[in-house]
Amino acid sequence: MARGSQLRSLGRFLYTQNPFYLISCFLILYGLQTATVSAGDLYQRSLSLSGGIAAYTVLMAVTCVAVIRICKVWQDARSIFLVVIISLVALSTSLDELAIIQWNTATQILSIGFLFAVLISESVTHATKIRFPFWYRSSYYTMLLIFFAAPIGLGYAVVHRHDELANWGAPLYSVLVAAGLLMLAPTMPKGRRRVRHNGTPWQWPYYPLSAFVILMVLAAIRTHAIWMSFGFRGTPVRFEPFLLLPIAFAILVLLAEIDAKRLFPRFAWGTMAAAPLMLLCGMSHNGMTYLPIQSDLRLAFGSASTVAMLMLVLFYLYLAVRRVAYVEYGVVGSIIAMGIFADLPQTAQAHGVQNWMFLALASLISAVVCLRIWRSDIGWFAVAVISSVAIVMAGNTYDETVSGILFACVFAVASMMTIGAVYQSEFARLVRHLSAAIIVVTVGGLVAWYLSGTADRRVLIGLVAIIIVALIYLPIVRRTGWLYVAAVPAIGLCVLLSWDGYKAGVFRQRNVPLQSGLTCFAIGLAITTIKTGVHRKLLRSAPHIASSPRYKSGL
Repeated sequence: MARGSQLRSLGRFLYTQNPFYLISCFLILYGLQTATVSAGDLYQRSLSLSGGIAAYTVLMAVTCVAVIRICKVWQDARSIFLVVIISLVALSTSLDELAIIQWNTATQILSIGFLFAVLISESVTHATKIRFPFWYRSSYYTMLLIFFAAPIGLGYAVVHRHDELANWGAPLYSVLVAAGLLMLAPTMPKGRRRVRHNGTPWQWPYYPLSAFVILMVLAAIRTHAIWMSFGFRGTPVRFEPFLLLPIAFAILVLLAEIDAKRLFPRFAWGTMAAAPLMLLCGMSHNGMTYLPIQSDLRLAFGSASTVAMLMLVLFYLYLAVRRVAYVEYGVVGSIIAMGIFADLPQTAQAHGVQNWMFLALASLISAVVCLRIWRSDIGWFAVAVISSVAIVMAGNTYDETVSGILFACVFAVASMMTIGAVYQSEFARLVRHLSAAIIVVTVGGLVAWYLSGTADRRVLIGLVAIIIVALIYLPIVRRTGWLYVAAVPAIGLCVLLSWDGYKAGVFRQRNVPLQSGLTCFAIGLAITTIKTGVHRKLLRSAPHIASSPRYKSGL
């Protein structure tokens, strides 16, 4: 019973979907290629292969018209349409070798082949009375033109020894294919309405986007065939994901355009989340690709991974122009990625462009976004973090590593204290605690640095500055814990001054037991004061805050 049910399901699938046209297409194309291998010289082989493919294309076009006009089997006709497109693309790829050996002859055949492709496409759509809107038609013929023109242009480059053009042929081909796909962008927001009365029972996006899906897949495969045929210069040809980068970019743009202007653009948000996958296209061969363009790539762009990051930034900027919600996070994140991971080109470095500048730009964009949403305490904290990292990177770039780290720490603490003073949220309270902890740790580091003998007396000035800042911050946030924060650098300052006095011999002729006893008395009195809360009473009774709210405990 189960076996019989499975057989019936398989039979139903084969009957309804009828995949045999597609299977027939691949088998016949493979058979034609095999049959023409020993068909004579190169010209005869190429002519036999292209002629056989053309004859098969005519057969499938006639079949398609008959199936629609006579049989009215639209489901099978859709598969036949795709077979016609596959056959036309196969026709454009059948003369690569001839384009290198006999360029003039190949140019004539390919030119006739393109006119043949236009004639077949127009004849089928006209005979079946299928409506093919302008932008879809323009993109379709543009891509067909790219398929047929690529062997002509790159064959000319190989014949006349334009090696640089030949080596760049596969990437340029991919860029042109992406440009042809982007011609669909104006149709995507109104896709369903544009093909509502198309003369077929097919609904959008199955019609006509299924044809363009086939063209995209064939173009992605063709990029590697272009490299193998026209850009091969003695290096092993491998799968190169970098060639797919422009096509991936175009696909993301088209998907985003479906609902970019809607209030909840689910497709656009989906492309925002998927866009970082483009970075995978630049990761082969340690970010430099296996293509024979590595030196040019390093000079113009830095590396393939840098190009992938740049495409990611451009995609998010495009969505920003389209005013897609939340795209600012993608813009900032992609610019940060460029600043941290990108290998900048030699030309950019010669003009003074450095990686830390990208983080500075990301910080500026984040600040502008936070100005629009003033209550974004987390946003301002992100600005502080990004800016601090940019300062550290700038210090490393100009061989001022220690100064960069110190200045970044000062900036980060000042920013966190500002956020803690301006906002009253839980996150702002957490930031105040974090800034206090950083101050305490920094004081400990400064004291240890000074005691090691490698620091100068500017450390003392720094401790005084920290004391002053903490005391100024105390009435701003009205938190008594900042008294303790100010006491930490004060104790550190006393320790360092005592250490300097001891090394200078100031205490050697004095009554050390007496002085030590007074010091212990002062420490004990301070502890007692803290236990009894006298400092809180003094704060409440101070004349300059008599009319102000009471100070709160903690930080």
